Amino acid sequence: MTKNHNQQLVEEAAQWIVQLSADDEVTRRNAEVQFRQWKKNSQQHQKIANDIERCLGSIQKLSHNHHKKITKSALKAGLGSGKVYKNIRTGTAFAIVLCTLGVGTLYLSDTSLGYIAADIRSNSSQWTTQTLQDGSQIILRGKSAVNIDFKTNQRVVELVQGEIFVDVAKDLHRPFIVKTSHGQIQALGTAFSVAYQPEITALKMLHSKVQVRAKPSKTTPANKVNQAIVEAGQAIGIDQNGLTPISVLNRYNEQQKWNKHQLMVEDLPLNQVLKALDQNYKGKIIFNDSALSKIHVNAVLPLDQTQDALKLIGAVFPQLKIYQITPYVIFVTT
Repeated sequence: MTKNHNQQLVEEAAQWIVQLSADDEVTRRNAEVQFRQWKKNSQQHQKIANDIERCLGSIQKLSHNHHKKITKSALKAGLGSGKVYKNIRTGTAFAIVLCTLGVGTLYLSDTSLGYIAADIRSNSSQWTTQTLQDGSQIILRGKSAVNIDFKTNQRVVELVQGEIFVDVAKDLHRPFIVKTSHGQIQALGTAFSVAYQPEITALKMLHSKVQVRAKPSKTTPANKVNQAIVEAGQAIGIDQNGLTPISVLNRYNEQQKWNKHQLMVEDLPLNQVLKALDQNYKGKIIFNDSALSKIHVNAVLPLDQTQDALKLIGAVFPQLKIYQITPYVIFVTT
């Protein structure tokens, strides 16, 4: 089967996604009839159809019509214009489905109400540096947002989304606190980074020390530690169950990320590497999280040149297939 034919099948799959998730009922019914006939053409069509049917339900979960329209418009715009990094193989039409979901997910996460209303936010592929009124400096990675609440007795930075680096100015009368939904990190004069995801907040200490407190919840075990002192060269996580064990941090690698915009990884699972690259990519990198977690990476990668970083990864792991469907969606698979 030729590359052109494979590309044709992928584009046909994309068109079926658009038609079968249409808002107009007549369009959907006609598409269902034609789709049933299309499935009978070959085993390959049947395989692609199974992928489409499994994912249509997920697309429909983007309940607001304007979300679905943005998703479908982005998909249509990319058809025939995407740069292919490696040949698209037979059976990879599922990538189209994932790309469709990815665009919708990206739209929802980057334009959440909290992100839009935040005091300071950083767009995709941007690093935003801000000096606060007390002289503290904060750097936001791409797709990050914070709220600032400075009072006479304390200084509070709420991390709404993404990852920040904080270099705290000393103020003996006003503790400096970084808050997330999982808890808070308190410092007097220090430098550290904090990354927030809905499931966990990750702290990496570069200088001095902080006090970390987890927010109590109904699911927190009675014997779970909910506060700790974290010192330079250490890392810790905060989740709904309290604090994770303290681990050793490579401070040089962390400093290179913020100073040189380089991702220095040592034996890190590929899925985590791709998540880090995605944070400074203008669009979305789509991949199978569990499958790529088995591949471990040792590399120095540029965070501001996503395509270059992926080419380096592809050169080391030739079994990977890396290609782009739209200008804002990259798919990585094995």
